[in-house]
Amino acid sequence: MPHIDFADGYSGQAERVYASAEQAARVVFANPPRAVNMLMTLRNKLVRPFGIKAGVDFRDLGLGKIDVFPIISRTENEIVVGGDDKHLDFRIWISIQAGPNGSKVSMSTLVKINNLYGRIYLFTIMPFHKLLSRALLQRALNKPGNDSPNT
Repeated sequence: MPHIDFADGYSGQAERVYASAEQAARVVFANPPRAVNMLMTLRNKLVRPFGIKAGVDFRDLGLGKIDVFPIISRTENEIVVGGDDKHLDFRIWISIQAGPNGSKVSMSTLVKINNLYGRIYLFTIMPFHKLLSRALLQRALNKPGNDSPNT
């Protein structure tokens, strides 16, 4: 993105070794906690009067999707998903770094605000974003490993 108005990042040591960043990202976004679904329902009700879409299903850019997010770029050690909307553009970057006792997993969000609605939206969701980002990353850190490349 040519301009970034907001960025954050979180990382931690996983209890498992991830074969790829995509594998870690799929664990981060798989089966979100009930609180995430409740917050998204609340978000959708609050933003509807401002013309912000309730459920954005971004189009696949040819690299596949993780949940509703199109994959923008991918290597074995990092993956970027995200989308552009009229109020803001965002990217979620997840990386892994192999270690002797598991993978270090990092997750960052980058946001470019496109208009006043984007600024208000970001301000409103910020407390929830921080909690949810940490909670979703924690799932990838605590999930035990298995042989499936998709989990």
